[in-house]
Amino acid sequence: MSDNKKIAEITLREQYALVPTNSNVLAIANRFRWKPETTIARIKRALPAMIEQQIYLAIAPQKGESGILPESMAKLLRLYLGHQHLQLEDLSPGSPGRSRFTSFAEYFGECINLLKIITKEYSAFSLKIEDAGMIVLQYGKDDPERLIEMVDCNLEEICEVLDISNNLSYSLRMRLAVSIVVSRIIPENHRSGTPDLLDLSDFLSMASSRRHNLRRLFQEELPDYLEFSSDEVDRMLKEEGII
Repeated sequence: MSDNKKIAEITLREQYALVPTNSNVLAIANRFRWKPETTIARIKRALPAMIEQQIYLAIAPQKGESGILPESMAKLLRLYLGHQHLQLEDLSPGSPGRSRFTSFAEYFGECINLLKIITKEYSAFSLKIEDAGMIVLQYGKDDPERLIEMVDCNLEEICEVLDISNNLSYSLRMRLAVSIVVSRIIPENHRSGTPDLLDLSDFLSMASSRRHNLRRLFQEELPDYLEFSSDEVDRMLKEEGII
């Protein structure tokens, strides 16, 4: 039997079938307090490619990984692979796409590991999964949490540079500062070939025009945030999908 046929048979096994009676579907539904039908609909909507659905079904019910939403898996897949979806042939040994599958699996593991480290070491701060994905993409697997440590250790100075009020809660300032670094500074550094941002001197040595532009973008995206309390800002950012 060819490798492709073996893989095709594996994908048809009951444990990977996207049906309400599948124990993996039921485990995910129970974790998020969804109906099985809702679970299936969300998986299909977030992950239209069959093989990506089955990867999610195989990973999500595992101990320690059950908090991964299908939308979160989709964000990491698209961040890493772009608009090109994994295909069944990508699992076949010797396939040109095999390296895409194995490299994404490694990348996914590093993203989850970073989220676990942040959860353990920074109980008052939570990292968005797409921010974790961007950090791992930019800094690799060796020490991606180093960027979070830099922001944490120099939070007041960074907030002053970005014109973020230091009267806001620690959690909110961390999320705002990390979001700006990940969504604005890292991509710009990547485009311009600027070295990774890993210590405060790199941050403070940015040209004044660039710092001014970051402040302007920040204030445009988060209008009037200084007029609200920390709880109100937190609610507003969640409603806008920023945090």
